[in-house]
Amino acid sequence: MSMSKKYWKGLPELHNSPEFQEQIKNEFAEPFPIDEFLNRDDSECKGTSRRDFLKVMGFSTAAVALAACETPVNRSIPYVVKPDEVTPGVANFYASTFTMVTITLQFLLKQEKDVL
Repeated sequence: MSMSKKYWKGLPELHNSPEFQEQIKNEFAEPFPIDEFLNRDDSECKGTSRRDFLKVMGFSTAAVALAACETPVNRSIPYVVKPDEVTPGVANFYASTFTMVTITLQFLLKQEKDVL
């Protein structure tokens, strides 16, 4: 006693009518002539070499890859609670140093960051 389920795609398949059986037999009635297409001797195919084909394919692949690249969107998010040392429109200055072997350089850094 087998309890396997039988699935069907539509009502014609469920009823299994003779018209449906004829449609199934003729679903792929006409084979595609691939050999005729690949072995044709047209003037269009004579002018295209393998090198030209690879150039066009390489260019189109590069164009698609470049079109898919986007610059990241950097958005400033305002402070929820503004720090006391930050005033919009006024630059902040910081002192810093850089040490390399025997030389020490001193810098005054200016930070201009407007967060509105």
